Amino acid sequence: MGSNYKIGYYYEQKVRKMLEKEGYDAWRTPGSHSAIDIIAINKEGKVKLIQVKKNKRDIDINNINYIDLYELYHLAEKYKDSNNVDIELWIFSNNKLKKYNKDDILKLKDIISL
Repeated sequence: MGSNYKIGYYYEQKVRKMLEKEGYDAWRTPGSHSAIDIIAINKEGKVKLIQVKKNKRDIDINNINYIDLYELYHLAEKYKDSNNVDIELWIFSNNKLKKYNKDDILKLKDIISL
């Protein structure tokens, strides 16, 4: 498919379109160098902050880049008591989509030691 940027762009656009079909307004955050690739909000005020990953190997939340996990964990910790904000990790690997939510990310407390 090409460069990592093009691959990332493709999957970020795919996620954005999926969210729009679910009634969210969604935006990519290209060049932000943050843990969040997609910001989405629906009419009820539900906000999703999503990191999108693509890998040819079968990967899951336990073998994602530590820096990304660290940032996602701290965002999830910050918003753990908010019912309107979810922090999510969407991983595309082996033609499957695995979604992890704020609760899944918070379970990584023992891995995130900084």
